[in-house]
Formats: sequence, structure tokens, C-alpha cells
Amino acid sequence: MTENVKPVPRRYDASGRQARARRTREQIVAAAGALFERDGYASTTIAAVAREANVSPETIYKGFGSKGALLGAAVSSSIRGDTEAATLRRRPAIAAIRDEPDPRRQLEMYGRLLAEINPRLAPLVRVMREAGSADPEIADMLARLNADRLDGMREFAGVLATRDALRAGVSRRQAADVLWTLNSPELYELLVLGRGWSARRYGEWVARQLAAALLH
Repeated sequence: MTENVKPVPRRYDASGRQARARRTREQIVAAAGALFERDGYASTTIAAVAREANVSPETIYKGFGSKGALLGAAVSSSIRGDTEAATLRRRPAIAAIRDEPDPRRQLEMYGRLLAEINPRLAPLVRVMREAGSADPEIADMLARLNADRLDGMREFAGVLATRDALRAGVSRRQAADVLWTLNSPELYELLVLGRGWSARRYGEWVARQLAAALLH
């Protein structure tokens, strides 16, 4: 006698499809960033990005919507180091800086982080500055980027103030302004791209200047 056993239905595993979609998005963003940096915003077309990334223009429009959104994705990727959704403030590198008890060590770690991020970010910020003079959408995107940087530096200044690390006469607001100024992609552009400093020298210099300006 045989039993009538119904087969157990297989669960659909979407991980492979998601991984392919993630790789495709990374290819598109990398291609867009390279073309924006090389050719500028106005001269870079969705069709050119599609050719560079070996995808269809429809794939780009479906995933990003517009060329402005594609530039925004390239900028976000340059800050985070990938195309994942988690913001920089939620990444382990920032958590490690936040948890470090020694303020000078915190600034050294932050200088090294800037030396990793700004080589990717600074060229795209230059693209945004140039495009923003004629495109209000890009100008607004750059303004939001600068505002977000300032918001992050207010948080950093708050950490230093809570630990009583700020030197006499330096308020939390002043500390945020100094942090915001010295972490700017424009400063990286001046020293590294303009004067030929190495990224490492730039990061170490920023850390020393921050310590001298802010700490006891």
C-alpha cells in the first residue's frame, strides 16, 4: 500500500535576484560617477551611462528616474562607499569614532575617514557646483549636501562638548562650524587636487588642525 504524500512546495529564494539588482545598480552608479567627473553634468547623457554600464536606458530610468537623481545616487555612493541604503551616520566607521573615548584619537580617526571619502566625493561636488549655476535641482542638491554635513558636525561637536573636550572659549556651535569647514570637499580639492598633497597627508593635517582649534 502506498501513501499519497503531497510534495512540500519550495520557497522562492529572491536573494539571487536581489544580488543581481544590487550589482546592476552599482555598475550604473559607478559608470555615472565616472562620466560626470570626466565629461561634466550637462554633457553626460543617460544613453552614455547606459552604454558604459552595459544596460538599457530604460533600466536607468526605472531605477533612478532622472539624470539629477542619478547624480544624487553617485554622490551618496561616494560618501558611503557603496549603494546600500544605510547612511554614513549608521555605518561602523562613524560608530567607532563616536565610541572612542579619547577626543584626539576621535579626530585622528575622523581625519582618516575624510581621506577615504573625499577622493570620491570632491570631484562630484565640483560637478554639482558647476551644474548648479544653471540647474536649480542640482543647486538644491548641493545645498542639502552642505546642510547635512553641518548637521553631522553639530552631532560631532555635541559629543566633544558632552565629554568636556572643547577648549575654553569654544562653543558647541563654533566647534560645529570648524568641523564643517575643515571637512569640506573644497578643502580637499585645494590641497590634494590643487597642491598635490597625498590623501593621507591631507587627513592627518585636518586632524591636527581640528585638535589645535577645538581641544584643550
